Amino acid sequence: TYSQITEKELADAGVKIVIYANHLLRSAYPTMLNTAESILTNERALEADEQCMPIKEIINLIPIVA
Repeated sequence: TYSQITEKELADAGVKIVIYANHLLRSAYPTMLNTAESILTNERALEADEQCMPIKEIINLIPIVA
């Protein structure tokens, strides 16, 4: 894997872009699993709310195009 190589080392080797998508997905999965287990255990979403990003914050991530 390339996890031990720094971005500078990659750039020095000619790499133009580094994408950490695999790490982002792998780090998100445990929280998604915990949320799903909470919903199944409690038969509702209330207890899972504390693990969730507020909808307002998600909407604020969407760029406004005029």
